[in-house]
Amino acid sequence: MRRAFVTALALLAALPAAASAASPSVARCALGTSAADLKGFEARQLVRGERRLSGRAARRAYSAGVAAYVYGLAPLSVRGTVPRFPRNQIVSIGELVHPEVRTVVSPNVDTTYTVGQIDLSDGPLVVDVPDTKGRYYVLQFMDAYSNTFAYIGRRTTGTRAGSHVLVPPGYSGALPAGARAIRSPTNLIWLIGRTLVRGQADLPAVNELMSGYTLTPLASWTAGDRSSPLLLPAFPPMLNPLVIPKGLAYFDQLGEALAANPPPRGDRCALKAFRAVGIGPGRAPSTEASGATRRGLVAAAKAGPRVVERAVAQTNAYSRVRHNGWLVPLGYVGDYGRNWLGRAVVAKFALGANTGPETVYPAARTDSRGRALRGSRRYRIRFAKGSLPPADAFWSLTMYTARNYLHPNALRRYAIGDRTPGLRRGRDGSLTIAIQRSRPTGALGANWLPAPPGRFRMIMRIYEPRRSVLRGSWDPPPVLRLAD
Repeated sequence: MRRAFVTALALLAALPAAASAASPSVARCALGTSAADLKGFEARQLVRGERRLSGRAARRAYSAGVAAYVYGLAPLSVRGTVPRFPRNQIVSIGELVHPEVRTVVSPNVDTTYTVGQIDLSDGPLVVDVPDTKGRYYVLQFMDAYSNTFAYIGRRTTGTRAGSHVLVPPGYSGALPAGARAIRSPTNLIWLIGRTLVRGQADLPAVNELMSGYTLTPLASWTAGDRSSPLLLPAFPPMLNPLVIPKGLAYFDQLGEALAANPPPRGDRCALKAFRAVGIGPGRAPSTEASGATRRGLVAAAKAGPRVVERAVAQTNAYSRVRHNGWLVPLGYVGDYGRNWLGRAVVAKFALGANTGPETVYPAARTDSRGRALRGSRRYRIRFAKGSLPPADAFWSLTMYTARNYLHPNALRRYAIGDRTPGLRRGRDGSLTIAIQRSRPTGALGANWLPAPPGRFRMIMRIYEPRRSVLRGSWDPPPVLRLAD
């Protein structure tokens, strides 16, 4: 009876609430569009928040301010992350992630990483890539608003050597023949690259390939020069965590971000609504806003993070009841259009994730009955014969601690996937993964993914997922907890 009650509550949490009779005191265009997981969510949150304020001007500033907070979380997250890397220099890390690495949260152990801060303010830049001879690799290019606007890699451009010109907005100059033009929506670009590694012995070959990822100004490239990438032998020490500004300083920095990299024309109606309360390119509400408007914006700056956190919880609940308890991002990841709340949710927990056609990331924080995953328990994930993750490239399941780092273990196994040697199948052709702290006895010992002592989480990565994944007809099997 209790189980049925809990299940019913989860189902109710995942269903969109009935539309509120009231509307927030801001133009609807300021809220953008919504996918099924968050339909009507932001409007309801604004209406509830307005009830705590008196006066029309304060309520209008509040709703516009929260909408601007949601709109701005992704660009401010990109703006705070990208300057950590050298300007117009491709940087590659020549090792796989291990438990001591704190530079990256929720890292994969399938590929090496390549990163870059690209600034097209001075004109086009040319990206050269070597022939990887069929090896999976991908260079992902994101604009200042966290939209992935282009890929270079196996799925999109193949694995032969090639030259690609990154073209800034409004550029009308000549481009070289034989090089593929990639037009960027913004001058600021965040590059994240991933190159498949087939074990430690494969790293020298991967390092040689990454030394061929170059970024050169167009004029120099035309003259025959090539810039050298920076190839680091190991991950640098832990970077300072991303700090999102608080209070009215948030809106000040949003104004700077909007001025530096103008948003798409389709966002004009929303920007007009923000501008009406003093938020916009070059505006500084911390020194300009006063009276009721200031009161509303101060309340909005406090409420904005809570609204996004609630949206994350809503998205998670929506996914769990539809995907065997797994959190499976919807298809808008990396291609948001005007879905700014969805964009903010992804910026909160998966900034820089690939778009669905490149990688799908089912994540598990709970078992099939919604109970938190803990190392004191034992779990099983069983893939029936023929139901392994449908990937045209490869797949993996990675274990993380509650802090989203790899769990050190004597086996030095941090993930299980299609390249894991020695996995044992059942007589029926199934594959069962054993998830627990101690090594299981018998044949399942070969399929053991060691778990940390406390709470943990797992992320499945499906690289170049097939149509069944993208359309939702394939789901990861449930995480089953064994009886004590």
